[in-house]
Amino acid sequence: MTETIRRRAAVLALAWLLVVPSAWAEDPAGGGAASDEAVRKAAIEATIEANTDEVKGLLKESADFLAAQSRFGFRAHVGYDVVQLNGQKLEFGSTRKVTVRRPDRIRIEVTQRDGDRMVLFFDGEQIAIDLPEEKAYVAARRPGTLDAAIDYLVDDLDTPAPMHEFLSSNFYDGMKDAILSGFYVGEAAVGERRCHHFALRTAEVDGQIWIEDGDRPLPCRLVITYKREKGSPQFWAQFHDWDLSPKTPDRLFEYTAPEGAEKLTLGAAIEEIREEVEDR
Repeated sequence: MTETIRRRAAVLALAWLLVVPSAWAEDPAGGGAASDEAVRKAAIEATIEANTDEVKGLLKESADFLAAQSRFGFRAHVGYDVVQLNGQKLEFGSTRKVTVRRPDRIRIEVTQRDGDRMVLFFDGEQIAIDLPEEKAYVAARRPGTLDAAIDYLVDDLDTPAPMHEFLSSNFYDGMKDAILSGFYVGEAAVGERRCHHFALRTAEVDGQIWIEDGDRPLPCRLVITYKREKGSPQFWAQFHDWDLSPKTPDRLFEYTAPEGAEKLTLGAAIEEIREEVEDR
C-alpha cells in the first residue's frame, strides 16, 4: 500500500505542475488564452477523476482489511461542534471503547466529558442501553446481524452516529456511492502512528480520513465537516488502541437491568440523546 501511495503522490504533484495556470504559459498575443484555459480545465478534471478512483481503491483496501477481522476493538476520542444561536461554535466530546464480534455482537462504552456514561449492548437478540447516571435503561428485542441493528438505530430511529460505518461489515460499502471526489494529502503522524491522509467530498459533507501505514491499514483519525449546516460544524474522532484479537465472551455483550432501574422505550432514549446533542 505504501509504495502505491507514494508513487501516486509523485504523479499527482507532477500533474498539478502541468495543469495549474501560470503567467508564462499564456499566449503573449492573447489568441490562445481561452483554448489554453479549456485544456487546463479538462486536465484538472481528468486528474481529479483519476485521483478519486485511486483514493476509493485505497479506502476499499483498508475497509477490506477491517472486514476480514472476525473480532476487534478500539478506543476513540471524539469531539463535535454545536453551533449556538449567536453563531458561536462550542466543542463537546466523549471517549468511547468499542468491542465487536462479528456477525452479531457489539459493546460500546461512552463517557462524556462531563462524566455521564452510557453503555450500548447488542447480543444478536436484544439492543440494550444502560444509563447509569439516570438509573434507567433501554431494552428492545431486535434479533439479527450487527449490520441490521446499526441500520435500525441510524436509519429507522435517526440516531446521531457519525462513526457507524466503521462498525459495519465493510465501511467502504456505506460511503462509496456518496464520494464525489477525493485526493491524497500526504503522510502525517497521528499520535505515534505514521498515517496516510486523504480528503473526500460528498454532496452533504467534506471528509478527511487518516489510514495507518504498513500491513495494518486501520483508521487513525476522521474529520467530518457538515458544510450545508449553519456554521459548518465538525465532528472528529481519533482512533487508538486497536486490538484485533480481544477477548469476547458472550457475557460481554449481554445486559441485565439492575434492580430499581427505570425502563425507557428505545425511541424515547434516542430522542433524549439527539436533543442533548442539539441543545447544548
